[in-house]
Amino acid sequence: MPSPARRTSAALLLVVGLLASLLAATVGSTAVAATEKGIANGGITCPRVTKCPGLTMLWFDKDWNYINQRKLGAGARGYSLTLPAGTYHLQFVDQRPSYDVSKYAPTDVKVTVRANDLTVRNLTMQRGSAITGTVKGGGKPMGGATLRAANQAGQSYATTANDKGQFAIGGLPAGKYSVFTWDKRKVWVGKSTWAGAVSPSKFKNVKIRLGKKAGQMSLYLFTPDGLLTVKNTLTVTSKETGQWWSATSGNGTFSFKGLYPGRYTAKFEGAGVWFPKTGAVEKAVVRSNGYTSGSFRLTKRGGWLRGHLVDGDGQRMVALKPGYTNGPGATVRLFNAAGDQIATATSDSEGQFILKGQLATQDGLTIVVEPPPGGYLRGEGYCQFDRAEFDGYSLVTGKEWYIGQLAIPRTEGQKDPACATIGADRARERARR
Repeated sequence: MPSPARRTSAALLLVVGLLASLLAATVGSTAVAATEKGIANGGITCPRVTKCPGLTMLWFDKDWNYINQRKLGAGARGYSLTLPAGTYHLQFVDQRPSYDVSKYAPTDVKVTVRANDLTVRNLTMQRGSAITGTVKGGGKPMGGATLRAANQAGQSYATTANDKGQFAIGGLPAGKYSVFTWDKRKVWVGKSTWAGAVSPSKFKNVKIRLGKKAGQMSLYLFTPDGLLTVKNTLTVTSKETGQWWSATSGNGTFSFKGLYPGRYTAKFEGAGVWFPKTGAVEKAVVRSNGYTSGSFRLTKRGGWLRGHLVDGDGQRMVALKPGYTNGPGATVRLFNAAGDQIATATSDSEGQFILKGQLATQDGLTIVVEPPPGGYLRGEGYCQFDRAEFDGYSLVTGKEWYIGQLAIPRTEGQKDPACATIGADRARERARR
């Protein structure tokens, strides 16, 4: 099964590398003691060049779950990484442009780090393969077309054709590839072009001809309550060619142009309280040089907890903001049994809160309440409260649980039932601090 790293495009890895820190990074929870960490270290060799190009180093756990990344500057001769004891995958990616046919392929190293020990793993960057060629649509060069080479391991690598329709995709690992093409003008489409097997340091030249006029589709993303109004990205894939198109919307209506004729599946990545879903687009068949509309329905949403924050004497708290106006209330956080925060909310002027998200059925939940430093208004009085923690809660997918009132303890010196009665000017001054 290909790793998540291997399913990531080279273009994305390059972007990640540009955002990475140049400083040494230490991975792991602050709860991990220093005695439980070790060092992974090694030299880097780049054949056929006097010094290595700029590289991005990414590291993953033993199951290829992404952890972090770092940029290694041009000429780097090695790497060093402090990690909690365990097994990791390191991946080194050449940052040169995708059209550079001398680019190295992504190179992986597996390391096992031991506590208070040094693990040395040297690596040699592997020369990549390259696919070159020209692309035309309607008999004319398709300048600016996007081309993506995808192999059977799930890896994909993108480039852009020049104004003459010429392109090159370098840095490819050995394997068998198909090339998908997107017309910049969204006028012409075609099936993927089979490039076949490529070998390290070898080139494969292909001619791509797109001979069908593209179609358009509007797609409506529904929930049981109507159109989804949370900003999200939807990807549609041609059932006939396997080519895909993505669009982003915040009103539940997506527009796709440049589509290959036929039926489509849609992939929703998850947003707000709605879980990811992949399935068929309903009521739509794309026609060449035509327009159609379709729909996609979400059915699985997360569970949620609703409750009230109250004073220890049972009276609901009202958030205080400078000027005696109701403002932001307490921060309410939800943690799972492993101690990870999975939701957060802010109580309203009546102390109400709702903890929601893509929350699946689970037990052992803990709620932590952090009152605002400005305190709360109680009639003529002004009360302040301490942080509080409540545990033993559960969630059910798609269901609400009203957990009732959570009594928040007052701070020291606030034991009087009405708190300290203070004048308006003094209250405003205290709230500003």
